[in-house]
Amino acid sequence: MTSELDPARRGSLVRSTRLAFVAVAAASALVVFWVFYVAWTQYTVSLRTTELSRQTVALAGGLAAGGPLTQGSSTPDGVRLQLFRVQASLIGARLLVTDEAGSVQISSSPTTQGPTGIGIDALGKTDKRGVRTAVRTLSGAGRVLVVAAPIEGYPGWLVALQPVSEIAAANSWVVLLLLGSATAAVLVAWVAGSYLAHRLTAPVLRLRAGAEAITAGEWGYQVPIEGDDEIASLAESFNAMSARVADAYAAQKHFVGDVSHELRTPITSIQGFAGALLDGTVEDEATSRRFIGVIKQEAQRLGDLTATLLALADLDAGRVEIARKPVDAAALAESLRARHEGEGASAGLTVNVGELAPKGAQPLGDEARVLQVASALITNALRYTPAGGQVAISAEADRGSWRLLVDDSGPGISPDDRARIFERFVRLDPSRAATGGGSGLGLSICYRLVTLMDGHIWADESPLGGARFVVELPRARATHSTRTQRERHTQPTSASDN
Repeated sequence: MTSELDPARRGSLVRSTRLAFVAVAAASALVVFWVFYVAWTQYTVSLRTTELSRQTVALAGGLAAGGPLTQGSSTPDGVRLQLFRVQASLIGARLLVTDEAGSVQISSSPTTQGPTGIGIDALGKTDKRGVRTAVRTLSGAGRVLVVAAPIEGYPGWLVALQPVSEIAAANSWVVLLLLGSATAAVLVAWVAGSYLAHRLTAPVLRLRAGAEAITAGEWGYQVPIEGDDEIASLAESFNAMSARVADAYAAQKHFVGDVSHELRTPITSIQGFAGALLDGTVEDEATSRRFIGVIKQEAQRLGDLTATLLALADLDAGRVEIARKPVDAAALAESLRARHEGEGASAGLTVNVGELAPKGAQPLGDEARVLQVASALITNALRYTPAGGQVAISAEADRGSWRLLVDDSGPGISPDDRARIFERFVRLDPSRAATGGGSGLGLSICYRLVTLMDGHIWADESPLGGARFVVELPRARATHSTRTQRERHTQPTSASDN
């Protein structure tokens, strides 16, 4: 089963990412353009101010040397006035001669086309040459650069005016260059954005496709892992999660199948024997009693299985509370002797419960659960040990842990089977059992309970020739406060009984 992502949705994500790149590039280019344009305009105005100041000072010196300038055109002054206008056109500015207050006396252009007054005092401070400069908005001239230089020997000023728009127009090539650069930046951003959009979104799209595949029931779906960045790490986590989901689903199916089989067997047996009794097939009382005994035995088996399944359900749901306090190992030994020595003798076996508190060591855990685990392990050992054999229960301890050892002289467990026997419904070859096999859940419950008590359980080879089960629990200190903790959900998916 293959999961395909809707091309429209794929294109939408790529398109959105590409447009985001282009939008950022365009906004950045616009900001750079505006900042550079404003800065460049100020720079060019500053340069023009310096240049125009130098030119105006030079022209003011010429006017001072030639004496006062008048408007007459048929006199030598008329020639000077024509020269004055030529000089204005050469420097690209309008020239005005004003009195001390700034009233215009002579203009290089007709007076009707320019301002009639300047307002010299409003132009700011003078420099070391006596020149005043400013950018002002004047009636009849607009926004202009104003440079005023004093005329020596004459109570007035030579004023040069140049529209700021003319200065800016001289920089049109800069505007075109900036616009071209911004357009190129947007085009590059479009191409780079398309590439990066595909590169960045492809892993995300594959992860989304994987999530949709799992939602559709394709358990265990894996996505390719590319690179070593955060997306690759996310893909690894996704694959691990998907694998766990697949394992959990497979375990669930296996569990349901096993439960169905375990329930079907006693129910079928009960139905068969009950039907024989009701049909009148059995006539003698002895056979009837035997059939009734089988029905009772199967009903008991069904009840035990149901109770075990309920116990596992409680463990899975976290409804089991585990006390954490020192367990009386001597009392534990007495309880095990009382429970199992007679049981072993009835089966022709020797059950030897030794010292369980070596050097006074005691386990830390839940007393009832420790007894439950130990009893289940002894029952398991009795089931697989033939008549004449023995089952030995002992303990050992070190500085930080206490270990319960359950040994038997049965057929033992192969190394390949020692890990999987704790899985649910796993039962080894029934021919190994001296008595009837169990449900395959007892060791699973033991595993879960020991884990909840922060312990470990495993199978090994016994010195008696059979199997050894080891339960390792934390060792209780001399004083230890009792605390209760609800089951944690960090547990293995399965475990079992033989």
